[in-house]
Amino acid sequence: MEILQKLLAALRRRAGVMAIAAAAIGLLFTAGTASAATTDPNPQTSGCAASMSREVVADIYDGGTRAATAHLRYSRNCGTQWVTVYFLPGYSASPSVWLQNQSGTNLYTAYSDSTSAYTYQLFNMANRVGCGGTHLYHNGAYLNWTYLGCF
Repeated sequence: MEILQKLLAALRRRAGVMAIAAAAIGLLFTAGTASAATTDPNPQTSGCAASMSREVVADIYDGGTRAATAHLRYSRNCGTQWVTVYFLPGYSASPSVWLQNQSGTNLYTAYSDSTSAYTYQLFNMANRVGCGGTHLYHNGAYLNWTYLGCF
């Protein structure tokens, strides 16, 4: 009986050590994955623009002049997706990004100045598909819609 009690005590100690080890591993894993995530919707201030890992690029023309270049971008480090447009003076853009096959989730222009515009980011995009496009204007007059695609 005494041997059985000692064996049970040893097993309890071992189970406690294993539980502590499992908790420590869980904390390390959580800390490692959390550092890559962002809650900042702005791709410029969140650092996601600097870690962009995939993009679709489309030049947009007004007659024979390349008026703008649009980018549908994805950051693997952040797990986010957004649209950025660079345009010539006199032009402006209104980009948007959305989850494929879902309504009511569009993220429209978050920032625009005299040479660029971008959307806020869609989050948790590692296993989802996002799509993007942009409206282009010249001196305030609407020119066209450019669909960038999905990935």
